[in-house]
Amino acid sequence: MPLPARGLWILIVSSFALLAPESTSAATRLKDNVYGVATVGPDAAVVVGTFGSILATSDAGKTWERRDSGTTEPIFSVDLGDAQHGWAVGASGLILRTTDGGKTWTRQKSPLPEPRHLFKVDAIDANTAWAVGDWGAIVSTSDGGATWKDRSLGILTVKTEETPDRATMLLTEDVILNDVQFPDAQHGFIVGEFGTLLATADGGATWARRDLGTDQTIFGLTFATRERGWLVGIDGMVMRTTDGGVTWDMQLGSRERQMLDDVDFLAAMDNPGLYAIAVEGKYGVIVGDAGTLFVSNDGGDSWTREQLPDDQLVWMRDVSLLPGSRGFLAGANGFVGVVDNDKIKLPTGESATVPR
Repeated sequence: MPLPARGLWILIVSSFALLAPESTSAATRLKDNVYGVATVGPDAAVVVGTFGSILATSDAGKTWERRDSGTTEPIFSVDLGDAQHGWAVGASGLILRTTDGGKTWTRQKSPLPEPRHLFKVDAIDANTAWAVGDWGAIVSTSDGGATWKDRSLGILTVKTEETPDRATMLLTEDVILNDVQFPDAQHGFIVGEFGTLLATADGGATWARRDLGTDQTIFGLTFATRERGWLVGIDGMVMRTTDGGVTWDMQLGSRERQMLDDVDFLAAMDNPGLYAIAVEGKYGVIVGDAGTLFVSNDGGDSWTREQLPDDQLVWMRDVSLLPGSRGFLAGANGFVGVVDNDKIKLPTGESATVPR
């Protein structure tokens, strides 16, 4: 696969020690795991992570300010529907709401009958959002979070042409759902383990199961339009659709799962778990285990593997991009990176390229 016309460069924020929740100091250093990131402007982002941490930057990651989340529960995902309104979700059904661009957060009531982790939230607009998580958890709001509806597997109606046994398994609660995205208000997709892919064309009123031809776990997805989308998952798997999720082609990895007994550690790193993907215009980024980065400069038609420096080989859990190749990455040990066309700043303050 040819190298991209321009390489991926990253601004990496130094590791900072997380202040105690009661502290109000802005001199916050982050070294704990960061699970989610939302890019809200060319130089602005919100990140979330362990111990209820929420931090924001408005200067491309040069400085960060901690926001009070009101919780010490891990927060797994954050997304804004516009510049001011959004949500963050996390452990035990945690749902937080912001109406001022992430400066302040208030807790909202989860509709789930028992605590279940919520792993991903997609804010469609200022009032509408969907979140998914453990044990088939699916929740949605259309009134800014004043009320949330429980749409979990076992409650949600799913159309399927699969065998009765497969349909029964799909509709039980014992399915982990990892990501949700609506490319527009009517069309949405949910992915999870056992190769689960659900699609709606009526704003979530009804859902249909789409067959991926695999039972591999899917961790992340993105749709550039309602027709063009990508999935990423276990064993370095990347799949693409150009017809709204009806059919999928394999770009990287395999539909068959590799057993640990069949490969050694180094071979396994050739096919690492991939957790998140973002595509904006001609530019795309995939993040995963052990500093794994894939980049695209042709709108996701092809992907080239890049590597972080040896001292930054941490897992990365999320990526968020804006048009124009600007965005942020988030991962383990306080890793927060800023994608900025052709620049990278390491914790030492030195600039360098990402080795190919």
